[in-house]
Amino acid sequence: MGNSSSNARRRASSARRRAESTPQLSPVPTTEPPARDRPASQRRSLTDLPTTQGGIQRGQEAVEDATDQLGYWSLLRHGYESLVNLIIRPPRAQYDVDELGPVEFPLSGTRFRRTDFSISVSRQGQSMQMQCSHWAPVAPTLAALPCVIYLHGNSSCRLEALSVLRCVLASGATLVTLDCIGCGQSDGEYISLGYYERDDVQTLVEHLRGTGHVSSIALWGRSMGAVTALLHADRDPSIAGVIIDSAFANLEQLVMEIVEHGRREGYTIPNMVVKVALKFIRSSVYKRARFELRDLSPIDHVDKSFIPALFVAAHKDVFIQPHHSEQLFEKYAGDKNLIKVHGDHNSSRPQYLLDSISIFLQSVMCIDEAQTLHDPFTGSGVPWHQDAMIQRVLQASLAGEASDDDDDDGGDGPNWACTACTFLNVAKRKHCTMCGARANRADVHLDDVVVDATALPVAAVES
Repeated sequence: MGNSSSNARRRASSARRRAESTPQLSPVPTTEPPARDRPASQRRSLTDLPTTQGGIQRGQEAVEDATDQLGYWSLLRHGYESLVNLIIRPPRAQYDVDELGPVEFPLSGTRFRRTDFSISVSRQGQSMQMQCSHWAPVAPTLAALPCVIYLHGNSSCRLEALSVLRCVLASGATLVTLDCIGCGQSDGEYISLGYYERDDVQTLVEHLRGTGHVSSIALWGRSMGAVTALLHADRDPSIAGVIIDSAFANLEQLVMEIVEHGRREGYTIPNMVVKVALKFIRSSVYKRARFELRDLSPIDHVDKSFIPALFVAAHKDVFIQPHHSEQLFEKYAGDKNLIKVHGDHNSSRPQYLLDSISIFLQSVMCIDEAQTLHDPFTGSGVPWHQDAMIQRVLQASLAGEASDDDDDDGGDGPNWACTACTFLNVAKRKHCTMCGARANRADVHLDDVVVDATALPVAAVES
């Protein structure tokens, strides 16, 4: 018994000594506000907390931080969902076919007809209908004519091609455009920023060649369409030339730059968050649209492309910045040129660019000068509106309603382009010959080309 009592006393004494030297796992009083009320920079992670801190407070901060993170990740989820939609499901363009303009119209004495058609394309083993349009002369002088395929941007449709219609037709080529799968009136839910669209282009090219009415083919793409053209160009050397307007070099690089732009605008986006978000984006894109973001890298294709290329970049493009075009241009293996223009990602392209593109198309597609049209207008206006202006002005002139004496400023100088209808007017006129708009010398584009009666469409003069 004595030994047992002595042993018990020794154990109790040892326990008291251990208790005095060991920190207690009890709450530590603190005047700090809860974790959710403190700036993120002042919060402590679980590994930063002192070992003497009680388990109750550690658990409470963990719960508060987890709650805050849950709310933060909830917000971030909406953010990366928006990026996912930007890539594979942007707003879909809604329009009526009538908005493509009249089925027939005249341009510089030649009548053109638009033919709408659809072709079947395969997307992940599923057959889908892709809606297309083809503008060509009603009475072509050749059995097969050169053709430009215009490829629109990620949230656009066939209507975008109207901005280049006059340029292409006046250059002596026909124009084909399409609603990419997932866009406009074509089937499909998702787009892929060029990954699958290149296969759609290949199907369209094969269809056009099969008609026997098309000779050489060129691709003209903008934004997503430009990426599509680059991804197709290195595998189809039969393409005569490509026009690449505002393509990105690498999609993941673009996403990081968008985030960096957000930082410059004042948003706080940690690098770790971006990396985690990119992981979610990759997973979501692959799950829904079945392609890898890493594979959207045109910069990895251009060194194997030998088709003549004309690159275009806008100085103030903050979405796909000009250095993307510069990188693609530097690495491109074929004959190439780079033109930088004023404006941003969605700005109308200036006349000097359209003139350069016209020269490029005539060169790479071997278009005879006799096939080109002498167009008195500039800019990207649709032909049928300006043809109606010509008719009205000619009728007014024949009726004696137009007076040159009242519209002469008495001076000579460079011609000016009307800002309303883009017609090139002789220097002495104060009002546009076509639409009657008053000249604004501070705003108009000056040119030294004289517009004479031969510039008017033959059909209009004969009427």
